[in-house]
Amino acid sequence: HFHCSDLGVELCSMGALGRSRTKDPAVPGYVRGEPRRVRRCRVGLGVLAGAASAAPLLQADRAFAVDAGAALKARPPRPFVRAGLGSTPRSFHATATRSFDHVGVKSVRRSKVVMEAGTAVKVALGLPGVLMATSGFMIWRGGKQEVKDGDKMQENWASYAKRPNARMASLMAGAVRVGALSLRAKFAKDPAKKSELHTRAGKRAVQELVRLGPTYVKLGQIVSCREDLVPKEYIVELKRLQDEVPAFSGTRAKAIIEAELGKKVEDLFEEFDEKPLAAASLGQVHRAKLKDGRELAIKVQRDKLKEMYDLDLAQFDKIAQMLDKYKIGIEGASKVWVDMFSDAKVVLYREIDYTAEAENTKRFAKSFAEVPWAKCPNVVDELTTEKVLAMDFVPGVKISDLKALESKGFNKEMLSRNLAQAYLLQFCKYGFFNTDPHPGNLAVDDGHPGGRIVFYDFGQATELNEAQADGVLQVIQSIVDLDAPACVQAMVKLGCLKEGADLQAVEGVIQNNFNTGKVKSKRSKAKADVSEEQEMAAKDSKQSEVMKYFQLPPSLAFVARAITQLEGVGVMLDEDYEFIDFVAAKVPELQMERGAGLSYLANQIFKSFTR
Repeated sequence: HFHCSDLGVELCSMGALGRSRTKDPAVPGYVRGEPRRVRRCRVGLGVLAGAASAAPLLQADRAFAVDAGAALKARPPRPFVRAGLGSTPRSFHATATRSFDHVGVKSVRRSKVVMEAGTAVKVALGLPGVLMATSGFMIWRGGKQEVKDGDKMQENWASYAKRPNARMASLMAGAVRVGALSLRAKFAKDPAKKSELHTRAGKRAVQELVRLGPTYVKLGQIVSCREDLVPKEYIVELKRLQDEVPAFSGTRAKAIIEAELGKKVEDLFEEFDEKPLAAASLGQVHRAKLKDGRELAIKVQRDKLKEMYDLDLAQFDKIAQMLDKYKIGIEGASKVWVDMFSDAKVVLYREIDYTAEAENTKRFAKSFAEVPWAKCPNVVDELTTEKVLAMDFVPGVKISDLKALESKGFNKEMLSRNLAQAYLLQFCKYGFFNTDPHPGNLAVDDGHPGGRIVFYDFGQATELNEAQADGVLQVIQSIVDLDAPACVQAMVKLGCLKEGADLQAVEGVIQNNFNTGKVKSKRSKAKADVSEEQEMAAKDSKQSEVMKYFQLPPSLAFVARAITQLEGVGVMLDEDYEFIDFVAAKVPELQMERGAGLSYLANQIFKSFTR
């Protein structure tokens, strides 16, 4: 608002708004009991005059105050008018002159020192604005740059491992970029404009997740399977993270293979395609051919993954400790975050050991050897190390490529049902399952009528014990039967209820959920038969009161994650997909295999007739 030097403007504003503790009645215009903001502004004028006397560019004499007041006769600045300092141009001019007389004498004595500090003062005043402008420009410019060079991306990831503060700055800047677009989309009234902004925000989110590293790419992969969480425009963009992460060069891939296997690529393979078939967060796959003509898929790991995990997981450790410290859960259910995350870290670190993935792949292949509609590649042990995994080349149509599935005549509804049953078998028959069934890890070939599901990538796999496998079966059966007591017993077996939990209250809440339809399956065709005692317990129990009895064992967190991702794929193939509905018919068979007696079988037959 001032038409004099910038330094004068800043000093005047700072003096007017700064804290003044002076109570000296000698200050011109001092009035006992006057408001503090008035006194501050009077002293502020003196500060301005004192600085003016020291800086050559401000004319270091009394005339500056007079000239400054004269220049402002037309309109005194609002803070001064509100403070009562010059509601008229003439009074403002007089106040500026008197203030100079009082403070200027002392300021002149220090003029030499202030003259030398003048440049530093200007820099200090201008620096915050320069930093803000530079930060804004970098945030805007960084959002415009898409990471396409895989080798450069690798170098950036490696540098983040050594510079955690830079990583945090990049995370915050990315949140600003995506958040700004999301906010604009939220308030956009035109549907076409809203969709366009969602698409731009989705693309920006992909760029930022790729920029941040493999842990965040994994997060994006999980979200890409959840159309119920984010707008569909985001899903379209986030699906690129499943197998379209920028690839590193074939030269780098060959160097890693040679370092791991101790031989030249030319000596190991008859042919090696330097262009990758697919690239994901942890590695990429190249096609190769052995000397005997056998075709292989060679999975090569990215550099510096362990260092990146060390950085990211250390931060997540602190978050888990904070969640436990403040008892933050879901609707009051204690989840023991530190224990859960401790198990998650074991799985994540095993994922970057390709020898562990090879063992998981062989275990799955053995389990599903007799299942004609499921397949996974065979492992070539002699060409496998911690950073290189060699498997048979088993091509297929990506399970999310719906047009390609239809063009080849594959039965999407059957595929959806078989996928659900494959996971029931993994949970409850084999007690070993792949925790990461996103579309990038699933394909379909013509090895079975209607389509055979090909399972890739067993880096993330974990186990269920016998009691947990039984518990999963019993929970499914109890939901189908709408049997609250059986559901409570199944939860006890799963370890989902704490010791000392009020089982009757829990049963009442579950019964109420069955009665109201909050929890049910398409297979639950009849309303539950409820005794008078159960009806009373259901009315007396409140869900918020019993949630304190629940806990989620770490291994079951992976079950929940797998089912969540599975639902995204299943609904994509068949809009009527429901896990319990698709597996319920298989449950009695598995129960009998696990030792259930004839009484169980007879009971199920009776229920099938009465349902």
